[in-house]
Amino acid sequence: MSKSMVELPGGGCATESEALTALAAEAKRRGVSYGKLVADTTEWEQAEIIRDYCASKRRNRRKK
Repeated sequence: MSKSMVELPGGGCATESEALTALAAEAKRRGVSYGKLVADTTEWEQAEIIRDYCASKRRNRRKK
């Protein structure tokens, strides 16, 4: 999967940096390595993690 091609709600795509950061943060939250997370999740699940991360980041930007 090309993580840089994850489409976001409201238009646009996640950058490769955002995708990697989202997956690394989720792996840390779950207490597993990045590699284990990627190996144990489907492309769809990874895209959902990335979308959720980007949406959360967008919400936090609006609050400031």
